[in-house]
Amino acid sequence: MKKGDLRGSTVVEAAYLFPMIMLVWMLVLFALFYYHDKNILAGASYETAVVGSEIAHEGEVPEGKLAQYFQERIKGKLIFFGGASISVNSGKNGIEVKVKARARNMALTVNKSAAITEPEKLIRKFRIARQRLEEIDK
Repeated sequence: MKKGDLRGSTVVEAAYLFPMIMLVWMLVLFALFYYHDKNILAGASYETAVVGSEIAHEGEVPEGKLAQYFQERIKGKLIFFGGASISVNSGKNGIEVKVKARARNMALTVNKSAAITEPEKLIRKFRIARQRLEEIDK
């Protein structure tokens, strides 16, 4: 074969194939960034809800402090979403944390909640019942 007789079919096929490979690679990267940020936001929002339920034992839940706690937990950890807005709702039975984040044309919403439990009341009831049973047995 002479130098002028080379065919360029491989170059043409690669020209069609390379953009498709790059598109798939970019989609995989965007999906990884999306799910990374989603997991960070879900973990931080659940942690905020649990902290709020622990604070609820002491009295009223300071929703502003919980929002600040959440922002500290996600600071510098998000890759794709720049920031997130949070709303904390405290009710009689639990704390609900709603997080919304936006990046370009994508939006992400995470809802987490934690129940406000009072285990010390149940423990006191068991102790009182045990004492009464012991008094009856005597």
